[in-house]
Amino acid sequence: MVGSLRTLRRMFKLAYRFPKRLWIFAGASILHGAFSAAFAPMTKQLINILEESSTPEWMFMFMPDLKPRKAFFLLIGLATVLLAARCITMYVRRYLQSWLSQRIVVDVQNDLARHLLKQDLSFFHQERSGELLSRMTNDLTLLGASIKLLCISLTRPITLLFFLGALFYMNWKLALIGIITAPIAGGAITVLSSKMRRAAKRAQEKRADITSAMVQFLGGIRTVKAFACESFENEQFQQENKTYFEVCMKRERARSRTRPVVEFTSALSALLVLLVAGEIFFHGSCWPMGKMELTIGDLIGFLAALGMMYQPGKELSESNNDLQEALPGAERVFQLFDMQPQIIEGDQTVTSFDKELSIENLSFSYKPDAPVLKDVNLKIRKGECVALVGPSGGGKSTLADLILRFYDPQEGRILFDGTNLKEITYESLRQQIAMVNQSPFLFNCSVRDNISYGRNDISQEKIERAARAACIHDEIIELPEGYDTVVGERGDNLSGGQRQRVAIARAILKDAPILILDEATSALDSRNEQMVQEALTHLMEDRTSLVIAHRLSTIRHADRIAVVEDGTFTAVGTHAELLQSSPTYANLVQLQSTSFDSGASN
Repeated sequence: MVGSLRTLRRMFKLAYRFPKRLWIFAGASILHGAFSAAFAPMTKQLINILEESSTPEWMFMFMPDLKPRKAFFLLIGLATVLLAARCITMYVRRYLQSWLSQRIVVDVQNDLARHLLKQDLSFFHQERSGELLSRMTNDLTLLGASIKLLCISLTRPITLLFFLGALFYMNWKLALIGIITAPIAGGAITVLSSKMRRAAKRAQEKRADITSAMVQFLGGIRTVKAFACESFENEQFQQENKTYFEVCMKRERARSRTRPVVEFTSALSALLVLLVAGEIFFHGSCWPMGKMELTIGDLIGFLAALGMMYQPGKELSESNNDLQEALPGAERVFQLFDMQPQIIEGDQTVTSFDKELSIENLSFSYKPDAPVLKDVNLKIRKGECVALVGPSGGGKSTLADLILRFYDPQEGRILFDGTNLKEITYESLRQQIAMVNQSPFLFNCSVRDNISYGRNDISQEKIERAARAACIHDEIIELPEGYDTVVGERGDNLSGGQRQRVAIARAILKDAPILILDEATSALDSRNEQMVQEALTHLMEDRTSLVIAHRLSTIRHADRIAVVEDGTFTAVGTHAELLQSSPTYANLVQLQSTSFDSGASN
């Protein structure tokens, strides 16, 4: 309950972003309620004129000589005006509640995307992509529905109050009889709403599980088919759907009980009023009401008002059901906003790289008691090429991620020209670094847009120059639409080597002073590797380069090579020096030379 109230308060704040429209909506709702409630007393007056052939006394105040016939038609005209005004206010109310809900969804979606893009990399490793997708689609849709339903839930009580006022104005004694069943309906709805909210929350969680399952088997469809696991995945998905169905039915059982309760209590109220009215008509009085004058017009008008009052009551119960179903989705959206980045951005801006990157006493682990890097020290001077080699899992790529500040070290620091990375803004730091990793990601757009990613002011000439340097230009122009060819989801329309070289062209075009190459030539054949390596060698002139490689042939000419084993630097030196001082490096060189010689002989 506390969580729901907090969610409602946050939705109010969202709605109050547009105070002018909100106040117009409130005014239209109040007027609509007043115009609707005015019909019942007017119905009573019209029937009494027909029954008694007399003009209502209050009309003599304005027109002393008013005849019953003329009074009747004047009231008909007034009812028509009220009907038109009621319809106009209904339109304004309905349009504005839809406008508010849709506009808030758009704003929240923009805010949510901005918020998620600010999260650090560990957030996306911990959260399932299907879960995030579900929250940004299904749950966000429910947030919009919640706003709309909240507007309805706030306006219906206003209409109810006007009808209640009309009932007491027409006959306060009958009004007390007419509302005697309202507490019964209210209590039942409260209990059922609580059950439905819990079931709806569980249903949203299961819906997210289904979305995650779909994202997983679609993303891994090659593996699914390669291992002939279609039946296995289908069974898993059917089980998730079965659980979701059971939770939904639990929710619907609570929902389906609400309307019958309201229908029963409203009909019971009308029967109680008829019972009392019958006693009055037969005996002139009824206990405990005492003596009372009651005409057919009074009774019909009162029953009309009572029926009209319970109509918004029924709508209120239905909107409350929908609100209880939608609130868990809104809560899940707000939970995303409550997740704050663990890495806090600095406020200093860097515009160039002039001296060195300094890694001092750095230790890092993804999990407690499982260090990936331990007490690492390294200085990378401007214009220097430093290579990292060693067995897989030694922490080489992790160090590159720390330089980009995807993570923060638990101990030690990294200095950029003497400034701690923690004090520098993300954007200005990463503008100084270009990176190509071993599994480059290409977006589902054209080759041109992938090479010039994030920059709309790049000429075609510069794009082609970068593509030539990456040895991919000739292959691009042979594609069906050249540079306008769409590469497909994750670049699936290109070969692995082509994807790698497009990513290299992207890094070349960025022209950043620092290069990080994480297995940048791993997907290339020997011929293309040699050409791209020549291009990269030329590109690395007068730039600071950090090269991570398993193929030692690509880093022999590095200024310094660091051997990384179990998270520490066991040796640092040139290729020739390490052959003499590092058994691990010498062994790696020997193994790769043996593999190359074996491959050549075969």
